[in-house]
Amino acid sequence: MIRRRFLLLPLASLCVAAPKKGKSPEVSVIQVTCRRLGDDVALDGRLRVGGMKPLKKIRLLFDFLGTDRQLLETKRGEVEEDLLAPGEEAEFHVRVADPVRAVLYSIRAEDGDGRELNVDKSGPFPIE
Repeated sequence: MIRRRFLLLPLASLCVAAPKKGKSPEVSVIQVTCRRLGDDVALDGRLRVGGMKPLKKIRLLFDFLGTDRQLLETKRGEVEEDLLAPGEEAEFHVRVADPVRAVLYSIRAEDGDGRELNVDKSGPFPIE
């Protein structure tokens, strides 16, 4: 029993001391709303660029989810500003066809080259 404790103690200290791996968010969602307007859905929000590099032509991907959180549809939109430096904020206003059975949505992003960006506070959020 004592031997087991001595063997596990060094392993436990390594687990606690190990730095957490993971990319820092390149985009943070500050605020977002989604509401139905007839046959459309209006998505309005604000995001902030993180990281160390400026981002060009940010495209947003809105994943619409059903009651069981299953992906129903993905719609795309763009941030109006072509180039955003780290720390800068930008608004987005997107209007897409209503994914009728959707009750939740989450947000992903990619840059102008199609590289997926790490998004902080991406949802899922309820559709109003």
